[in-house]
Amino acid sequence: EPSDVFRYRKPEEGRPVPDADKKEDNMAENMILCSFLGICSCYDCKKRTIPGWLLYTGILLGLIYAAMLLILGQYSWSAILTGVLPGTFMLLLCHITEGKLGSADGMMVIPIGLMHQWQRCTAEVIGACLLTFFLAAVLIINRKGNRNTQIPFAPFLCTAVVLVWIIELCAGIGVDN
Repeated sequence: EPSDVFRYRKPEEGRPVPDADKKEDNMAENMILCSFLGICSCYDCKKRTIPGWLLYTGILLGLIYAAMLLILGQYSWSAILTGVLPGTFMLLLCHITEGKLGSADGMMVIPIGLMHQWQRCTAEVIGACLLTFFLAAVLIINRKGNRNTQIPFAPFLCTAVVLVWIIELCAGIGVDN
């Protein structure tokens, strides 16, 4: 029954009316996040480093977004704290691997967690890791790389965010629901 697609329908008993403005909110949120990740990707591909000011700007945008939703009553403190867990975990992995995983990678994930919640953020990070793995496998199979070949992570993270966004739009499947 495709009744959820209609904007102005009478609510059934015990069933919430879909929020028509939520898609527009998600669109703005995703556009801002994809712009940030796109700029990070350009730096990561070209210079193999992402400037600190850009990463801190992304984190600030994520904090502002989360604070606005907290004030509006759409977020809780626990959502904010769990939202930063995937990025914090990646920063921890950076220290454990002694820099094999860049700290910028973890710092890029923090605004994603703040804007997309931990479930969707985790799905996007796993997607980015899988995309990176497939490229690494192709490089190794074709003898163009080895286990020490450095691959920029930002483009794969941006691609994963876009893919999850497309899946949500086309299939109507919410990763964080």
